[in-house]
Amino acid sequence: MDISKILLPVDGSEGSLRAAREAAEWAKLFKSEIILLHCSQVFQNLKLKGDYAREVADSANQALGGVRDVLQDNSIRYMERVVDGSPTEVIADLAEREKVDMIIMSKRGTNPLQGLLMGSVTERVLKVAPCRVLVVR
Repeated sequence: MDISKILLPVDGSEGSLRAAREAAEWAKLFKSEIILLHCSQVFQNLKLKGDYAREVADSANQALGGVRDVLQDNSIRYMERVVDGSPTEVIADLAEREKVDMIIMSKRGTNPLQGLLMGSVTERVLKVAPCRVLVVR
């Protein structure tokens, strides 16, 4: 089994930190590179607000901060992507486009209500992912 590229979607939750620690272990084992992904899903009319870009950057930095620390502390090579869109679609599309070997993500993120109403992002990614998916509890 060769795992040279891992996609790590994060949302700033404690689950994201657990997934990051797991991804760091896999990356060390296989000498993999990690693509660190944060999806910024905002209603269209809010994008018209003048400070939208700064707010997205601030939110992404907050969500990525702890995970960056985990990866840097473990000397893991990574690149960051902040993408506007539906997390399920963005994760699957990026995994396919980047020819990712594995997606590592937490079971549940920051929005427990969304999981109750529509099913979790993780459950939907499991159905559409073009590669292995490791779900971290």
